[in-house]
Amino acid sequence: VGGMRNLLAAGLFRLWRSKSFYATLAVMAAVGAVEPILGYTAMLDLAAGGAADAFISLDSRYLLFPFLSGILLSVFCALFVGAEHSDGAMRNKLAAGHRRGTVYLSNLILCVTAGILLCLGYIAAVLAVGIPLLGPLQTPLPLILWYTFCSVVMTCALAAVFTLAAMLCQNKAVTAVVCITLAYFLLFLGIFFNSRLVEPEIQPERQYVEDGQIVTLPAKPNPSYVRGVKRAVYQLLYDLPGCQTVQLASTVDTGAPLRLPLWSLAAAALSTGAGILLFRRKDLK
Repeated sequence: VGGMRNLLAAGLFRLWRSKSFYATLAVMAAVGAVEPILGYTAMLDLAAGGAADAFISLDSRYLLFPFLSGILLSVFCALFVGAEHSDGAMRNKLAAGHRRGTVYLSNLILCVTAGILLCLGYIAAVLAVGIPLLGPLQTPLPLILWYTFCSVVMTCALAAVFTLAAMLCQNKAVTAVVCITLAYFLLFLGIFFNSRLVEPEIQPERQYVEDGQIVTLPAKPNPSYVRGVKRAVYQLLYDLPGCQTVQLASTVDTGAPLRLPLWSLAAAALSTGAGILLFRRKDLK
């Protein structure tokens, strides 16, 4: 316990002085502040153009932070943990008698803390700027809180995955490429699964005009609809951290399923367990 406390105290000091953390936090806060301004500008343009409904809700701007948190967190984890490898701090901790599992968990806790702070940075900025410009959030508060909770838990799960990659790779540049690529891959994979899973099972009846006559096409099964085992596999992968970002945004009005934070916690536990086992066997050069 004492060893963990000392590692966390030193890690928090490093986090407090970390340029990479403040850079990623500044980007999150800046995007959170700019998004409502862009929405307000678009609302003024719509009103000037005579649009019947020129209102733009703050909700659409608030929902963006899970899309950004994973990508920026991948950068931070790669640089923050990678620096410990490159400057020899990791070997020094082990030489001082700290257990490998304790060293791994201390870095995980620091990365999770950074991920939560990144989310809070965006939320604070988007609300501070957005409420005066666009008004309060329209979605009921319980649904907003549930969306925020699920998104933060997902970010913590991604922190666990990025920590795994950063702790096992001693090359900081390679770690950065792996983590950033993984973050984008999971995001675009979620977009792909969403596009396939929202396909209707039945194509509705359609009418069109041909040679001056109305032609009616009857309803028929949709060939793009994913069925059976393939659909179950798609849904399973769609629920993984990173992939579930799109699902969270699309279910905010009804409340995201309970399985999403549970999947995030399971992914965090599995990646942490695997990471500790592999790190114990790793030869640190």
